[in-house]
Amino acid sequence: MTANTPAGVTIKISPKAAALPLGATVQFAASVTLASNTAVTWSVVEPSGGSVTLDGLYKAPTLAGTFHVAATSVAAPSTSAQADVVVSGTTTPLGVWTNVTPANVDLTTALPCGNFGAHSIQVDPKRPSDLYADFSCQGIWKSTDFGVSWTGPINTGTNGPTINGEGGILIPSSSTTTPPVIYAANIRDPGTGFWRSTDGAVSWTKFFVSPSTAARQDFYPPADDPYDGNHLLMAGHEMNLLVESKDGGQTWTAVPTAAGMQQSGGTAWIVFVDTGVPATTAKTFLWLAQQGSAVHGTWRTEDAGATWTQVDRNEHPHGNSQLYQPGNGIIFMAGANSTLGWGVLRSTDYGRTWAHVGIAGSQANVVGTPNKVYSMYGWAIGLGQTNNPAFELSPQPGTGLWTAPGSPAGMTQGPNEIALTFDGFHYALVSANYNAGLWRYLEP
Repeated sequence: MTANTPAGVTIKISPKAAALPLGATVQFAASVTLASNTAVTWSVVEPSGGSVTLDGLYKAPTLAGTFHVAATSVAAPSTSAQADVVVSGTTTPLGVWTNVTPANVDLTTALPCGNFGAHSIQVDPKRPSDLYADFSCQGIWKSTDFGVSWTGPINTGTNGPTINGEGGILIPSSSTTTPPVIYAANIRDPGTGFWRSTDGAVSWTKFFVSPSTAARQDFYPPADDPYDGNHLLMAGHEMNLLVESKDGGQTWTAVPTAAGMQQSGGTAWIVFVDTGVPATTAKTFLWLAQQGSAVHGTWRTEDAGATWTQVDRNEHPHGNSQLYQPGNGIIFMAGANSTLGWGVLRSTDYGRTWAHVGIAGSQANVVGTPNKVYSMYGWAIGLGQTNNPAFELSPQPGTGLWTAPGSPAGMTQGPNEIALTFDGFHYALVSANYNAGLWRYLEP
């Protein structure tokens, strides 16, 4: 670095990734920090990857592929950033669910660990074109084109095949590394226990969850602190045990729970409540009982489990739950047994109180874009069984009319989890629908 080059310059490109048809265009923007001269020069890394103007307007080539647009700081020429561009010769319809299940995945055969199909899906926060999906007994598949196509299994390195059990994966929402750190937790062999990968799901290391015994290392996938990807919570599978790690799963301690949270035979769901402040977020959790007697319900703590308060009777379906936190104290959760009504509930005070907002009926997953709030219903129903995904949506802020546009006949089971990404033009929901496979929906 020369004497005239400012130190610590960073660049961010928006959007971070984009998907577009052959010959189409997308406008990129770059923000430069710690430099008085915020100008950048634009370029396309691949010689045949299209073109970009001086002000960041990219035009795709007439051939399909994945390309990279770079922005380089004029003030600090050694500093640059890249955006991924996926150019495709096909067009995905808007507002329609499309089956994107990999052809080499088995969704119909009873396998050694049970085979509940697609049971987990995650998006890389740093590279929103990259998604990872976990399939029962079969491993992890990866997409680099916003969930359109998939390659796998990719867990082929050290201990890779060993994690092919029944469970799920997590990429911390605050992840900034490439490839991302990925956590996995399984409830059935061969990979029962907690695992971590630092090379994009290829190789894996197992860590012992010490508050439990060697015979009971079965846990649901962890929840991550949105401000600290090393801070994790996990619920024991069909045992009254909640554990916490502050070092990325290398060591664990037990989290105290209240007497009213002791549920025989159920598996709780746990999430951090994003208070907007890292220090208080680290101590504020929501705990949901598995759907049962409507007694245990939903509990909340603000002191990392020292004290708990029951805030609702809502309980999650067997096998899954997904809450949506758009910010400013607003939280959506879904389930059954709430005295306010079954389905989607909404809080405006960080989960202390709730109101029913969705269509009456069982729900499990809630996600949202700046435009709409979406909800669906799924659970671990098993091979050959069906349930109505009960797809419903509402314009933001989710307090008005909710409608049920329906789902395709082939979507015979609802999701365990829904990943949300943005391709530069449209928000894409990509869902892991158990034995119905992977599905993708582009928001109109």
